[in-house]
Amino acid sequence: PEDNWAVCEQATASEMEMTFLDILPIDYSTISYKQLDTIRQDEEPLPFWSELVGLVSTADGEILRFILENKIPLDKLIRHELASRGYDKNHRWCGFDRAREIWLNEI
Repeated sequence: PEDNWAVCEQATASEMEMTFLDILPIDYSTISYKQLDTIRQDEEPLPFWSELVGLVSTADGEILRFILENKIPLDKLIRHELASRGYDKNHRWCGFDRAREIWLNEI
């Protein structure tokens, strides 16, 4: 690529024998409400934040309250969904059986 850099997934960078610069935090579990306010007010949020905020802001309030009050394990629901799609962590097709191994056996 031009100037020897590109925006791509980590697997693609490895295939191109390029260094992958991962600038995003690995763990957002300690994000504060103030940081969430800042993200929501950003005029050009990162695409994944825009999608996440969109998912939550358009969900029925009763569903959101149900999730919180009943401690629905969203991480398990998401892993189950990802396993059913047949892709690995780099969004490469690996088949349904392998996807279940990847997504459902990790803790």
